[in-house]
Amino acid sequence: MGKKDKKRKRSSSSSDSSSSSSSSSSSSSSDKKKKQKKDKEKKDKKENNNKKTKKERKEDKRLKQLEKEAKKQEKQEAKRLQLEEEARKKAEEENKIKAQLEAEELAKLQAKEAKEEKKRKEKEKLSKLKAELDKAEEERRLKDKEREKQRADAWVAKMNAEAQAKAEAKQKAQEEESEKKKAADEAAAERKRLFRTKSQIMAEEEERRRKERAARQQEEYGCAIAGGFEKGDYVLAQNNMSVNGEIIVKKGTRGVVKGPSETDPENRVSVAFEKREKAGYAQINVVHFEIKVTDPPPEKDAVVAGVIDQLVRRDSKSKQVVNALDDM
Repeated sequence: MGKKDKKRKRSSSSSDSSSSSSSSSSSSSSDKKKKQKKDKEKKDKKENNNKKTKKERKEDKRLKQLEKEAKKQEKQEAKRLQLEEEARKKAEEENKIKAQLEAEELAKLQAKEAKEEKKRKEKEKLSKLKAELDKAEEERRLKDKEREKQRADAWVAKMNAEAQAKAEAKQKAQEEESEKKKAADEAAAERKRLFRTKSQIMAEEEERRRKERAARQQEEYGCAIAGGFEKGDYVLAQNNMSVNGEIIVKKGTRGVVKGPSETDPENRVSVAFEKREKAGYAQINVVHFEIKVTDPPPEKDAVVAGVIDQLVRRDSKSKQVVNALDDM
């Protein structure tokens, strides 16, 4: 039926196209014929349906049901395929968006890294420039310091040279003044020597002997004998000498200088007196102003002097006997 309908439609369409150039009366008649044909077909179809048996109708109904289910399955399959296609497209879109986002993120990250790298390079460049500037500044400062030091050294050298020149000039003037003064003193001393008196000559001679004696004593004892005495000088006690309130040497007793005192060499002299009032050795340390130089005693017989010397070395009783003999 469908093929006949298609042929009819084709024939009608061809007749329509062929009769398009005819008049309006022919077109209306053709439409009427088409309508009549359609009605006839419907009527034939209805008659054919009435002619079918119950079994055929049931079979047709089952076929229609199967066809309906098949269409439904086709629709469901088409829907499933559509959903899968949509899901695939959605996944592709999401993957595309994700890839795009990842690409953008990667681009941002690369841009950030590039920016940081640029910033780092700029920082390194600035650090290097700063280091170079600091180095140049340090070199300039050192050069300025060196120039300042050179100027200071030059100024100090100049001042030292001036001071040295002044000192040399002053020293030279002092030397010249000293030479002049020395020459004047020598001339005055020469005039004084030519016109000195006998007492001055004796005083000079005494001073010379004193210096010689002091030098000799310094060499022998390590110091000069206090009061200007000489070893072997005969001296007299100028006052009574006592120890703990008892007189041991009377005024006017003669003695002999033996040297400086070992305990107080600057102020005391060791003297061996000829006579002692108390028993004990007659050699004692006296202050230099307690004695004075005197003439040596008259010479004694050598034998008597030896006996007396032996007796002096004995006990205190023998010393008293010797003192009594001396008084006689």
